[in-house]
Amino acid sequence: MDTDAKQGLVKSLGLSQTELAEIEQLANICNKHDKSDLKLNWTTLRVRPQNETNDFLYYENGVLVGYLALFSFNSREAESSGMVHPRYRRKGIFTTLFKAAEEECRKRELPQILFIIGHAYKAGLAFAKAYGMRYHHSEYKMVLKEARIPGKFDERLQFRLAKPEDGPVLAHITAVGFDMSEAEVDWYSEQKLQDTSRRYYVALLDDVYIGKLDVSLDKDEAFIYGFAVLPGYRGRGYGRQILAKTLQEILATGRKRVSLEVATDNKNALSLYQSCGFKETGSYEYYTYDVRRA
Repeated sequence: MDTDAKQGLVKSLGLSQTELAEIEQLANICNKHDKSDLKLNWTTLRVRPQNETNDFLYYENGVLVGYLALFSFNSREAESSGMVHPRYRRKGIFTTLFKAAEEECRKRELPQILFIIGHAYKAGLAFAKAYGMRYHHSEYKMVLKEARIPGKFDERLQFRLAKPEDGPVLAHITAVGFDMSEAEVDWYSEQKLQDTSRRYYVALLDDVYIGKLDVSLDKDEAFIYGFAVLPGYRGRGYGRQILAKTLQEILATGRKRVSLEVATDNKNALSLYQSCGFKETGSYEYYTYDVRRA
């Protein structure tokens, strides 16, 4: 045995290229075994901050056999997903990973963890129930099969990349669209709006901001998220036009794979995405866990 080999729990400050490759390999093994699709935000994983612990890895004799990620987008909660190699399950590895993540959330004063499980991932569902987690909601994963672009667009509708000074507008529309306070929406700083791995779009009607949409760019894939249209402008076809213009922008980059997620009970959004050529390819279940005080 290599005496220098990694062993046990490792709390990582950022992820190296080696660690990213190990995580990808483990995800492929677990997804194949479980016939599931673990939710991992690869764009975020590749640019983890070096001064914050978000990734928890577990090694056996230098081989990565367990992994759990935290994604903190607001002060209310952290999202989390993880996995353990099929041959190393029922050994307490995932419990060790989750307890370490809970400790980190406690330090950051994050009161809840939203645990994300692929619908077919039975080991994850069993862990959520054993840990006393509460079902929160479900989402479909959707992938663009064939883009359907309208023949005409409203000439009054302006669609463009957000400028650094558009941060407050993006925060406002996000807060209204997702029932949050603007104080919670703190990810549209000038610095973040210049991040080349993401694109932020705004839509205006007669020079009035009516909607916004965010895109995360990976090597060959784009992920759409944060799509919101202000209430007074919904149901009038603007959302479909904004989404279609976004697809035009993405496809122009040469990326062929475009995906997004939508709550299974959001029938209006589901219908909108289907009308633009998206198809459901799987689903995720979200469970809520209250972080315990020390």
